[in-house]
Amino acid sequence: MHLELCVCQLSPRLDLKTRVEVVIHYADIRKMSNSGRLVELALKNSAVHIRGLKDKLVEVVPDKKYQTDLVLFPGHGSVELNEKFLSTIARPLRLLIPDGNWNQASSMVKREPLMQAAVKVHLPAGIQAKYRIRSQEDPFKLCTFEAIIRALGVIEGDQVEEKLDPFFRVWIYRSLYIKGRIAKADMPEGMLVA
Repeated sequence: MHLELCVCQLSPRLDLKTRVEVVIHYADIRKMSNSGRLVELALKNSAVHIRGLKDKLVEVVPDKKYQTDLVLFPGHGSVELNEKFLSTIARPLRLLIPDGNWNQASSMVKREPLMQAAVKVHLPAGIQAKYRIRSQEDPFKLCTFEAIIRALGVIEGDQVEEKLDPFFRVWIYRSLYIKGRIAKADMPEGMLVA
């Protein structure tokens, strides 16, 4: 992102009980549209790992501080992430996020030992994406950071969503502006640095 449009100084830097670890496929990390990278900016208790680099293993390792590992992946056998489910698991918890296209994310969940062992969860039905950088026909498919925001809203409470949403919204609009998909005149007030 261009320096004058950088969102780093706008990041909320939340310190949550839930640890979030994103595993980004190496082919996706270089894309400006990759939202998984925002996790380290916005959440103090987080990490980003890159998967698929030659001769480098992903370093998602067990951590005894976290009693439950969840992987946010709406695949076969996943459980809806809701209050009822959360009342049945030990906390604090760690939320693992595979980040890449569907095939890359699916491969991570199958191949990474901690993701294999983690409880697979999905977001409640009906959550529509608010913002889009990449073209997507299905309005219910969220980008990585938006899915994390919604998951943390369920786990940590609505106030977390309320703090992360404005930061994410600015990132989306600035990214669309840089890509030439919206004009300066079409930017909502406050989305560009004066």
